[in-house]
Amino acid sequence: MHARLISIVADSAAAQQKDNLCGPFWAARVLNESGFATWDGELIDEDLIALRAGTALPDTHPDAVPPGAVSRAAYRYSLPTAPPEQSGTSPGALAEVIEAASGGELCCVPVRGLWNVDRIERLLEDARDLGARLIANVQTGLLWGSRPPIEVLLAELDGRPVQDPAADWDVGHFVDLEMLIRGPRRALVVVHDSYPSLGWSGRHFQPPRVLAAALLRDDGREGGVLAVVPAARVEMAKALVVEIGLDMRPWNNGTGS
Repeated sequence: MHARLISIVADSAAAQQKDNLCGPFWAARVLNESGFATWDGELIDEDLIALRAGTALPDTHPDAVPPGAVSRAAYRYSLPTAPPEQSGTSPGALAEVIEAASGGELCCVPVRGLWNVDRIERLLEDARDLGARLIANVQTGLLWGSRPPIEVLLAELDGRPVQDPAADWDVGHFVDLEMLIRGPRRALVVVHDSYPSLGWSGRHFQPPRVLAAALLRDDGREGGVLAVVPAARVEMAKALVVEIGLDMRPWNNGTGS
């Protein structure tokens, strides 16, 4: 955890993802931070991951970025397109690419199920001890706004009633779940976003109950978490998922996975 904290502190100017490549962005980042820079002689970045994972761009151009972000659509490869409701990156394909790009040194455990506060907190606390990275696929419209007043955050940690801050935007989105911060009565999850314009340099705080709702979604699609772990610890990660009461299979986020 000490090394992870140093990494978080040092990472104050993270790059913004390219439009519609949130899943490939986090896959490439996890691979790079795990020591994998190239794959078959090519640079591992969000563009390569998107190409190999079959990411489909929307064939129309709705607002693709949250408030404060600037569109980035200069892709290195020609990517397929699909209707907006079918575009994106499937979690199953993303998992396969992470494993292939790492030469099997990293394994992905897809986690889905009936998310609740206890399951979120157990996953955040115990998966980190396994060296896991948690890439979550959520509906952002069910999250808190990324810059609530400090009084709201403190009240949540203290277990006092709060008015949930309105969401910044509403799309299906991949984010990195970094850690759990406990207060006197409740906790907050540190969410690392691929848009530095959100929160504080891309980091915002979400109550586990709110994150659970964002993973369950209410838009006809499913959410879930890819737990990316060293191959030597994959069986321990699977045992943790079973102990928590969640399922191990990819979810359908609308891309046909």
